[in-house]
Amino acid sequence: MLWGRRGSRLLLGLGGLAVLSMLMTWIVLGRSPQTRRRLVPAWDRGTSAPRPEDRAEAPAHTQDFQVQRDIQNYTIQSVCSREGMPRSPYNLEPWEQKTLFRHIIVNDKYKFLYCYIPKVACSNWKKVIKVLDGKIEHVEKKVKMDHRKDLVFLSDLPPDQVKSRLESYYKFMFVRDPTQRLLSAYRDKFANKAIVDFPLRYGKDIIRKYRANAPENVNGTDVTFSEFVHYLSDTDPRDMNEHWQPFTKLCQPCSIQYDFIGTQENLEADADHVLRAVGAPPSIRFPRRQPWYKPTDKNVLRQYLSEVPPQFLKDLIPKYSMDYMMFAYPIPELDTI
Repeated sequence: MLWGRRGSRLLLGLGGLAVLSMLMTWIVLGRSPQTRRRLVPAWDRGTSAPRPEDRAEAPAHTQDFQVQRDIQNYTIQSVCSREGMPRSPYNLEPWEQKTLFRHIIVNDKYKFLYCYIPKVACSNWKKVIKVLDGKIEHVEKKVKMDHRKDLVFLSDLPPDQVKSRLESYYKFMFVRDPTQRLLSAYRDKFANKAIVDFPLRYGKDIIRKYRANAPENVNGTDVTFSEFVHYLSDTDPRDMNEHWQPFTKLCQPCSIQYDFIGTQENLEADADHVLRAVGAPPSIRFPRRQPWYKPTDKNVLRQYLSEVPPQFLKDLIPKYSMDYMMFAYPIPELDTI
């Protein structure tokens, strides 16, 4: 059974997106701090891997951030506990398992598995892993990133070695607001004039399909965000490029018992926590954001969303319903669509 169908039934079973909003409000306002502390953290979900609290202090957060983390932990458990959700990677359909195993990087030296999600700091994590393995000197070294060289993926290993590592290694992944991730992918792959392969591979077809009176000789370099959203709303998630495929399909957080699920919103503290948890040398730190980095913040997001017809957004949301629901991220411009 496809995740898309699971997600649709789940939305109906929970009474739709409005119920999710009420659930979040109930957790924030209705639970006492003592009750919230009893929520099971994402890194303590019954795996045999060493717990971060055995080796390092959990990252410090403000009270508001901790409430948001509690909400995410609660919604992950609520969604994954429902009937029909996969409990193991071996319950997945073949294409789902193949996608999952191709996105899990194996590090035997420090005994961890990292499920990477494009547009969620995965390039820096790959660089860190290469430093840990001695393939490059330090995390600040400027190198052209080869996203597969010197890395071992779970899909590279025979079944018995896959199983043993899933059972015993420390497992982590990072997520971010799904809408901000999609905008980041658009800005990087279509609005960035230095990128040529994505306009050729996807941009030309997007313009021809969604732009009225498009010339036959389009080069795909001027895809609008509205056209990109329209394309996503029409595309089956299994056929999506990894840069905008739903991250619940890439990393399957119900079928893998992750020891820690970090967020882009608290990237540096969460990343440092993981490094300490896996026993990385203190000298190895996660790369800090450079001064020239321009994040896809709420104001930028609001500007781009204002250019998208509401119907496109309505059609887009179900494709990413599991990403929004499982990690309690806000639905884009819900009050206007």
